[in-house]
Amino acid sequence: ERRAAAKAGAASHESYMEQENDDQIGLLAGKVSALRGIAIEIGDHVREDNRILDGLDDRFLTAGNLLGGTMRRLNTLASSKDSRHMLYLALFVVAVFLIIYKMR
Repeated sequence: ERRAAAKAGAASHESYMEQENDDQIGLLAGKVSALRGIAIEIGDHVREDNRILDGLDDRFLTAGNLLGGTMRRLNTLASSKDSRHMLYLALFVVAVFLIIYKMR
């Protein structure tokens, strides 16, 4: 009788532990699924950020080319001996500083 009760108790405990393990596996599966979703969202954000950075790279390259051309023209203007061009350059610089000052 005692052995039968002990076996029944052990079987009951084993069944309880198995149910507990199944519950924990279910919780873990839910957490893994949530992490997978987060990882997919992070990947989407990274791809979008890379696309934006590629666009910015192209814009900076274009701006750099424009600035390089402007600097070449200004160097040509500054190296010329004609004082009228230097006056225009000085007026341009003053106008730019005034515009920037007024924007603040």
